Amino acid sequence: MAEAPVTVITEELLIPATADALWPLVSTGAALARWYAFGGAEIDARPGGAMVLRWDEHGSFPATVERVEPGRLLSFRWQPEGDPLVEIRLEPEAEATRVTITESGRLDNPELDAGAWRNSLGLLRDLATGLDQTA
Repeated sequence: MAEAPVTVITEELLIPATADALWPLVSTGAALARWYAFGGAEIDARPGGAMVLRWDEHGSFPATVERVEPGRLLSFRWQPEGDPLVEIRLEPEAEATRVTITESGRLDNPELDAGAWRNSLGLLRDLATGLDQTA
Protein backbone atom coordinates (compact mmCIF):
# COMPACT_ATOMS: atom_id res chain seq x y z
CA MET A 1 0.00 0.00 0.00
CA ALA A 2 1.37 3.42 -0.94
CA GLU A 3 2.26 5.88 1.78
CA ALA A 4 -0.23 8.74 2.21
CA PRO A 5 0.95 12.10 0.81
CA VAL A 6 1.77 14.96 3.17
CA THR A 7 -1.42 16.94 3.79
CA VAL A 8 -2.30 20.06 5.77
CA ILE A 9 -5.81 20.61 7.10
CA THR A 10 -6.92 23.72 8.97
CA GLU A 11 -10.13 24.36 10.82
CA GLU A 12 -10.90 27.54 12.76
CA LEU A 13 -13.70 29.09 14.76
CA LEU A 14 -14.17 32.44 16.48
CA ILE A 15 -15.25 31.66 20.05
CA PRO A 16 -16.75 34.36 22.31
CA ALA A 17 -14.31 33.77 25.18
CA THR A 18 -10.87 35.02 26.16
CA ALA A 19 -7.72 33.08 25.35
CA ASP A 20 -7.10 32.82 29.11
CA ALA A 21 -10.50 31.16 29.56
CA LEU A 22 -9.89 28.81 26.62
CA TRP A 23 -6.35 27.79 27.56
CA PRO A 24 -7.29 25.26 30.29
CA LEU A 25 -9.88 23.79 27.91
CA VAL A 26 -7.19 22.95 25.33
CA SER A 27 -4.32 22.08 27.69
CA THR A 28 -5.80 19.78 30.35
CA GLY A 29 -6.88 16.16 30.01
CA ALA A 30 -10.21 16.58 31.82
CA ALA A 31 -11.26 19.35 29.45
CA LEU A 32 -9.96 17.65 26.28
CA ALA A 33 -12.15 14.67 27.16
CA ARG A 34 -15.21 16.92 27.06
CA TRP A 35 -14.73 18.29 23.54
CA TYR A 36 -12.33 15.97 21.69
CA ALA A 37 -11.07 12.72 23.24
CA PHE A 38 -14.34 11.47 24.68
CA GLY A 39 -12.90 8.28 26.16
CA GLY A 40 -10.46 10.29 28.29
CA ALA A 41 -7.24 12.23 27.94
CA GLU A 42 -3.99 12.64 29.77
CA ILE A 43 -1.57 15.44 28.98
CA ASP A 44 1.69 16.65 30.44
CA ALA A 45 1.48 20.11 28.87
CA ARG A 46 5.18 20.87 28.51
CA PRO A 47 7.55 20.28 25.60
CA GLY A 48 8.39 16.57 25.49
CA GLY A 49 5.43 15.75 27.73
CA ALA A 50 3.38 12.62 27.12
CA MET A 51 -0.23 12.62 25.95
CA VAL A 52 -2.76 9.85 25.55
CA LEU A 53 -6.09 10.53 23.84
CA ARG A 54 -8.83 7.90 23.98
CA TRP A 55 -12.05 7.13 22.16
CA ASP A 56 -14.21 4.15 23.15
CA GLU A 57 -14.80 3.24 19.50
CA HIS A 58 -11.22 3.82 18.27
CA GLY A 59 -8.90 3.03 21.18
CA SER A 60 -6.00 4.94 22.74
CA PHE A 61 -3.56 7.08 20.80
CA PRO A 62 -0.28 8.30 22.28
CA ALA A 63 1.21 11.66 21.38
CA THR A 64 4.09 13.87 22.49
CA VAL A 65 3.75 17.57 23.28
CA GLU A 66 5.96 19.60 20.93
CA ARG A 67 5.44 23.26 21.88
CA VAL A 68 3.62 25.13 24.61
CA GLU A 69 3.04 28.87 24.73
CA PRO A 70 0.51 29.29 27.58
CA GLY A 71 -2.61 31.08 26.41
CA ARG A 72 -1.47 30.94 22.76
CA LEU A 73 -0.29 27.60 21.39
CA LEU A 74 -0.27 23.90 22.16
CA SER A 75 1.16 21.51 19.61
CA PHE A 76 1.59 17.76 19.72
CA ARG A 77 2.72 14.99 17.45
CA TRP A 78 0.85 11.71 17.15
CA GLN A 79 3.10 8.71 17.78
CA PRO A 80 4.93 6.69 16.60
CA GLU A 81 7.68 9.15 15.77
CA GLY A 82 7.15 11.19 12.64
CA ASP A 83 3.37 11.02 12.56
CA PRO A 84 1.12 14.08 12.06
CA LEU A 85 1.61 17.32 13.97
CA VAL A 86 -1.40 19.10 15.50
CA GLU A 87 -1.25 22.80 16.42
CA ILE A 88 -3.97 24.48 18.45
CA ARG A 89 -3.59 28.27 18.27
CA LEU A 90 -5.49 30.86 20.30
CA GLU A 91 -5.53 34.38 18.83
CA PRO A 92 -7.48 37.13 20.63
CA GLU A 93 -9.85 39.16 18.43
CA ALA A 94 -11.87 41.93 20.09
CA GLU A 95 -14.17 40.19 22.62
CA ALA A 96 -13.43 36.70 21.30
CA THR A 97 -10.64 34.27 20.43
CA ARG A 98 -9.94 32.69 17.07
CA VAL A 99 -9.11 29.03 17.66
CA THR A 100 -7.21 27.50 14.74
CA ILE A 101 -6.39 23.80 14.60
CA THR A 102 -3.92 22.69 11.96
CA GLU A 103 -2.97 19.06 11.41
CA SER A 104 -0.17 18.29 9.00
CA GLY A 105 1.59 15.16 7.90
CA ARG A 106 0.66 11.85 6.32
CA LEU A 107 -3.07 11.70 7.09
CA ASP A 108 -4.98 8.53 6.18
CA ASN A 109 -8.28 10.37 5.69
CA PRO A 110 -7.89 14.19 5.60
CA GLU A 111 -11.60 14.82 4.95
CA LEU A 112 -12.61 12.75 7.98
CA ASP A 113 -9.95 14.41 10.14
CA ALA A 114 -11.06 17.89 9.06
CA GLY A 115 -14.68 17.04 9.87
CA ALA A 116 -13.69 15.70 13.29
CA TRP A 117 -11.78 18.90 14.12
CA ARG A 118 -14.66 21.04 12.82
CA ASN A 119 -17.12 19.18 15.04
CA SER A 120 -14.74 19.37 17.99
CA LEU A 121 -14.36 23.13 17.62
CA GLY A 122 -18.14 23.46 17.87
CA LEU A 123 -18.08 21.40 21.05
CA LEU A 124 -15.22 23.54 22.41
CA ARG A 125 -17.30 26.66 21.71
CA ASP A 126 -20.25 25.12 23.54
CA LEU A 127 -18.06 24.20 26.51
CA ALA A 128 -16.47 27.67 26.64
CA THR A 129 -19.79 29.49 26.44
CA GLY A 130 -21.66 27.32 28.94
CA LEU A 131 -23.77 25.42 26.41
CA ASP A 132 -22.03 22.10 27.10
CA GLN A 133 -24.46 19.71 28.79
CA THR A 134 -22.06 16.81 29.59
CA ALA A 135 -21.05 17.97 33.08
